[in-house]
Amino acid sequence: MSQRNVRPYALKFWHRPGAVLLSLFETKSGHELALFVGAFFGFVQALPVYLNTEGVVLPILIAGLLLGLVGIYFFSWLLRNFARWFGGQATLYEVRTALGLGLLPWTILFFFMMPLQNGMADEGAVNQLYWIFFVFFVYGYVILLLSLSAALRLSPIKTFLCMAVTFLVSLFPLSLVAQLLMQGLESL
Repeated sequence: MSQRNVRPYALKFWHRPGAVLLSLFETKSGHELALFVGAFFGFVQALPVYLNTEGVVLPILIAGLLLGLVGIYFFSWLLRNFARWFGGQATLYEVRTALGLGLLPWTILFFFMMPLQNGMADEGAVNQLYWIFFVFFVYGYVILLLSLSAALRLSPIKTFLCMAVTFLVSLFPLSLVAQLLMQGLESL
C-alpha cells in the first residue's frame, strides 16, 4: 500500500466509520478513546445542569462523567444482547468501542451548541443555526448507526431495529432512575 493511500483514522472515521472500526478491532485499539468519549459525553450532558445551578456543585460534573461511563457499559451490554435476536455477533469490547466512538459527533455537537442552549447567544443566532444543529444531529446518528452496524456485523436496518428495541427497553427504567437522582440532588 502506498503512503498516499494511508489516511489517519481521525479523518477517515468521519466518512467511513465502519472500515475504521473494523481496523481498530483487528489491532485491539480504540477502546480507551471510546470510553473517554463516553465519559466526556456524560460530562457535556451534565454541563447545562451545572451552569444553571447556583453555587459550586462539582458532584454534578462528576456524576455526568460516571453516568457517561456507566451508560457506555450498560447500553453496549443491551445492544449486544438484543443484536443476538437479529443474528449479530459481537463482543462487548467491540460494541463499547463502536458506541463510544459513534457518540463522538454528538459529543462535539452538544459541546459547541451549549452556549445556544443556555441563553448565552441571542435569539436571532439560535433561529439561524437550528438547521445546522439538525443536519449535524442526523449526521451523528448515521455515524452511530454505521459504527454499531460494523461492530454488531448486522445490516443498518437490523442495527436500527436493535437500537430501537434497546431504547424502548431502557426508557422506563432509566427515567425512573433519573427521577430518583434528581430528587436526591434537590435534597442536597
